[in-house]
Amino acid sequence: MVTEGSTGSVRRRLGMLAVATLLMATSIVARAQVAPLAPRWLAGTPPPPVETFAAGLERHHIALTESALLAALQNPDGEVRSLAAAQLAAMDDHPALKEIVRAFQDERDPQVQVNLAGAATWLGSRLGVEQLELMCRDVNIPSAVRLDATRYVSNKHLATCFPAVRGIAKTDQDATIRAQAVVVAASYRGQADKAQVVAAQALADVDPIVRIAAADTLRLLRATNEVPNLDRALRSEGDETVREHLRQAVRVLRLAGTTK
Repeated sequence: MVTEGSTGSVRRRLGMLAVATLLMATSIVARAQVAPLAPRWLAGTPPPPVETFAAGLERHHIALTESALLAALQNPDGEVRSLAAAQLAAMDDHPALKEIVRAFQDERDPQVQVNLAGAATWLGSRLGVEQLELMCRDVNIPSAVRLDATRYVSNKHLATCFPAVRGIAKTDQDATIRAQAVVVAASYRGQADKAQVVAAQALADVDPIVRIAAADTLRLLRATNEVPNLDRALRSEGDETVREHLRQAVRVLRLAGTTK
């Protein structure tokens, strides 16, 4: 458990957790300008948080013509490659799909590869989905990238990447990534019951940021049957910041239980 001397460090890390919680509320949020990207027309996903795809490409002096965008798929800058694929998908440019598929098959940067494959899925590419499914299961790829891949697969209402999310939430060495995985599990389409189990297990995580994510996630999932587990966690919790999140979850869920 966290000692009194480390409370300040925990509080500093809560800003990162707030981003993860927002991720759940909006279904998908980019951690950076191009990772992962989502076109404005994709149901359930917001536009990029900083700029539109077009604005990002203009910043790199890339014209918004089909020929320029196709050429940009080979640009040395991974951000440009990602933005070009996203813009082609946002333009509903189905003839460009073959080039986007070739681009993600040749790509060596895992994050950019996820972005390219994700853009291909917006144009209906089964190959794009299959690439993302491979990447979410690949333990040699950074966990943050694997979680990005799962979001695209989730948007297709496929459960194939959920086991990867569950595994990351349990075993990743980075507590911030474990916390993010708990939140991603809860936003995974059609997996609410399994996500509740992931969050309940995370109440016992060794790191307070993960326990906070677990409490907040159970509250947002309206997991009223988890009140006993939250009560037990509250009784044994030594970190006051975590205790406040646990108390809030218990209050909300008890109220929700009485209004059913």
